Amino acid sequence: MAARTRNGGIMGVEEVRCTLARRKGRGRFGSGGNGGDEGQGYSQEDIIASVGKMSKLSKPGSGFRTVEVGGGIMIVSVPTELDNDHMEVMGSAMRHGRGEVCVEDLSKDTGWDTERVKRSLNLLLAEGIAWLDVDKDSVERYWFPSVWKEGLTVSRVEKDDENM
Repeated sequence: MAARTRNGGIMGVEEVRCTLARRKGRGRFGSGGNGGDEGQGYSQEDIIASVGKMSKLSKPGSGFRTVEVGGGIMIVSVPTELDNDHMEVMGSAMRHGRGEVCVEDLSKDTGWDTERVKRSLNLLLAEGIAWLDVDKDSVERYWFPSVWKEGLTVSRVEKDDENM
């Protein structure tokens, strides 16, 4: 919830796991997710289960849930109803590996007409889930901070795993 202004209320499970690992030993998250063993952290399953419990304890319509986006799991903490089109747009940004897309990319990826693409992007912009950047050639690029950051986090974790 604290990151809503930066990511529109959508954050990758891996990013949450890494954030909790960094906070280990500080404050109320210090005991770790697996019995307090310092060698263990929070697993993806721990986080998904916690979000499921939070959604049951929260007010109806509060927005806490997990969704699959482009093969990854993201946590949504906003009440906005995101449909399959919105998930496909974010999935396309994830598949491009940069966390950004333009209307032309989305039209090619999805086969949708420009109006449908823009309708999906406009809701994501309005909710703060996407950011708009117009480059020097006047091409509108839509950035998804949660998708972009999740890609960086996953890459970093994969490199750390390779180095062990």
